[in-house]
Amino acid sequence: MNATVLTMPATPHLKRSHATLLVMAVLLAHGWLLSGAPLWWSPEKRQTLRPQAMVTRTLEASTPRAAQVPTVKPNRVERTPPDLPKPPQGQPLVAPQEQPLHASSETAKPETPPFASSQELADLTAPVALPARSASAVDLPPFKRAAPSTPDTPSLTEATSFHAPASAVLSYKMQGQAKGLTYWANGELLWQQDGQRYDAKLEVSAFLIGTRTQTSTGTLGPEGLMPTRFGDKSRSELAAHFQRDKNIISFSANSPSVPLLKGAQDRLSVIIQLGALLAGDPARYPTGTMLSFQTASQREAEVWQFSVEKEETLQLPYGTVVAVKLNRSPRREFDQRIEVWLAPEFGYLPVRLRVTNANGDWIDQTLKGVEKPAP
Repeated sequence: MNATVLTMPATPHLKRSHATLLVMAVLLAHGWLLSGAPLWWSPEKRQTLRPQAMVTRTLEASTPRAAQVPTVKPNRVERTPPDLPKPPQGQPLVAPQEQPLHASSETAKPETPPFASSQELADLTAPVALPARSASAVDLPPFKRAAPSTPDTPSLTEATSFHAPASAVLSYKMQGQAKGLTYWANGELLWQQDGQRYDAKLEVSAFLIGTRTQTSTGTLGPEGLMPTRFGDKSRSELAAHFQRDKNIISFSANSPSVPLLKGAQDRLSVIIQLGALLAGDPARYPTGTMLSFQTASQREAEVWQFSVEKEETLQLPYGTVVAVKLNRSPRREFDQRIEVWLAPEFGYLPVRLRVTNANGDWIDQTLKGVEKPAP
């Protein structure tokens, strides 16, 4: 049996189908070839490519800014806290990017000043040796030169002319203030001398306060009044002794003895000594003159300085009296201010005496009578 090959004539419809298939095959081939090329107009691709351009620009900066220097973290292992949420199943766990454990040399090293060499830096940090000065430039003067005048300097007053007042008894009206309370008292000064020896006694008595007595005994000599003993008694008596054979002043209160200086006085005799010097030569002591004496109390001795002030007319219980005022100003924090008025008509004996303490307490005694002592 003969095989018969049947052929169908190509119709226009079949030709169009073959052409369509051929065009589609060509388009698919071009799409596959172009799938690996960068499509710059794609918005998604532009977002992925811009960071690459920024990385390139940041690499051009050779030295980072000081504010952007990363902090070097210690070399430790960072662990994920147990309460962190786990990633969805099927997605890898991406650890956050950490700073490098060891910073680069450009960021870890502190900035160094631009010294010419390391030797210059060492020279600047080394201690500086100051040039030595001569001893004369740093040594202080001797203590005696730097200290104020001491009692044995010529500032102590010497009795070049002396006239002791005649014996007398002076009575005083006294008013004072202590701790804000005002009080009144009576006082009496008994002064006796025979040209060789003297006795002085000041007694103050007040109601509810009691009696206080100060006494001074001694001789009259080339230094004027030369005390040998000073006593101060309220309930009991304390005394200072002028031991001229030993050139010391000793105290019954067990205070240390002190050297006896020329012209030394006590708290009572110093008032009489002032008057005796003014009576001996008034012109020698004009206003502004300073008189200085070593003055002993019952416990210590120090230099008292009195400045001569102008005459004043006083209205006293005794009457009107003209007197020269002398003032002892405080030299230390707790010193007393002592103001005394000496009347020429009574041989420069004190007609008024005012004592003010550092705390403001004061006592003022004013003359109310003068008489001769009993024989």
